[in-house]
Amino acid sequence: MAAPAPTPVTTEQFVARCKLDVVFCKRQILAAEILLERNRKACLPSKLSKDAMANKVRDVIADILEEDPDTFGTGPYRPVVDQIITYLWPCEPIS
Repeated sequence: MAAPAPTPVTTEQFVARCKLDVVFCKRQILAAEILLERNRKACLPSKLSKDAMANKVRDVIADILEEDPDTFGTGPYRPVVDQIITYLWPCEPIS
């Protein structure tokens, strides 16, 4: 039996794993979103599905890594995911 793939730590590893394992990617993004919503740091519109949210975050994080791999590639992925979610779906209007 093969050992499970290691959990990614960097944004670059996360994006690579997301390309191979969509379910893993969705779970990680949903876990981040649940905590952010619970703490009122992110508020998804009721008409936005969790799948659509996870797909959007996955696409944005891949784009960010492609645009600036030196800045984001080696850093931890979770703060990047959190920032994307809170930027796209803040609880209060950005002034």
